Amino acid sequence: MRRMISTLAVFLLVFSLCLPLSVQASSKVKVRYKGVTKSYSKKKTYIFINGERKDLSTTPVFLKSGAYMGPVDKIFKSSPLKVKIKQSGKKIALTYKNRKLTVKDNSKTAILNGVTEKNALGATPMKGAVYTNTKGSRWVVPLKSVCTRLGISYKISDGIIYLDEVTESQTNSVTNPTPVPVSTEQTINTQAAPPLAASQVVLVIDAGHGGIDSGAAGKLYREKNLNLAIVLAAKQYFDRDSRFKVIYTRTDDSYPSLDDRCKIANNNNADLFICVHINSYLPSSTGTLTLYNNSRNEATKKNGITSRDLALAMQASAVSATGFPDKGLMNRTGLRVLNKTNMPACLIEYGFISNINEERLMYSHTSYYGRKLYEAIEEYMKLKGRIK
Repeated sequence: MRRMISTLAVFLLVFSLCLPLSVQASSKVKVRYKGVTKSYSKKKTYIFINGERKDLSTTPVFLKSGAYMGPVDKIFKSSPLKVKIKQSGKKIALTYKNRKLTVKDNSKTAILNGVTEKNALGATPMKGAVYTNTKGSRWVVPLKSVCTRLGISYKISDGIIYLDEVTESQTNSVTNPTPVPVSTEQTINTQAAPPLAASQVVLVIDAGHGGIDSGAAGKLYREKNLNLAIVLAAKQYFDRDSRFKVIYTRTDDSYPSLDDRCKIANNNNADLFICVHINSYLPSSTGTLTLYNNSRNEATKKNGITSRDLALAMQASAVSATGFPDKGLMNRTGLRVLNKTNMPACLIEYGFISNINEERLMYSHTSYYGRKLYEAIEEYMKLKGRIK
């Protein structure tokens, strides 16, 4: 009997050692916060940072309100990520490369590069959290919310958390959403395209900025790439519709001059000229608007359509697509592309890249905006009797 018990004990010991570490780390951890001690589940005694295992046996990660929480000093301050930490009162600021994130004790509000996001964090940070059986207090923050805002890769695989530094090439692909070839010496063809069928509608669609001109810059993305992403999404639909002949001022990261954009439209005797842009002003600015040149309204009238008519139709569609506040139409007489084109022309400002919430939503919905742009033009041309 004694031998049997001894054998069983050895078996259990070996079995426990063979269990995956993620399973072993599934017990609870006790943390005291604001004078109250609570038990939290899903304890993880280690994570991987840049491929290296980080021991957190005395200050483990745990689950709070559905978010994994981790100690700032153990994960960020003393890791190869080299995150700068600055504490001030009830706030802590984490700076990583060109991003500064400030969070507050017991609040879901985050401030990223000066832009405030309410209810942005998955769980409230904890200042002065004390792990039982350890000395000293520390900040504990929701890892995913913090990492994604700082630009640090966060993922969970087989129950294990991995944090990785994003390389320069990866950063470019994140902050510049449309992966397009760069062309610095592209020859812009401003000449007329071959003759078209009489029934075809000729459009020129202009993705604003490009190349050396990035347009407005948000906290995460550049305007030129959002513009191009919307236009390329619309192109997928126009390419399958023989009722339209669409000429694009650019389909890559090149920069046609403003005069070239106008020449492309005029030399091809386009029926409509539509510019795609993203706005920028204050962090609190919000909404969709469309620009047109009222002083050229009659001079550019074509097939019974004025620039104002076109702007009204495109504005209604863009507001429907974005869901942002309707800021209406704006008369702009000084814009080259609205002043030098000989056909109905408008410039859509989908939203404000200076507003972090609109910036993120626009980046996530460029494909949808492109489809809605195609559908808006198709519907408007049907309404005007140009196509069936």
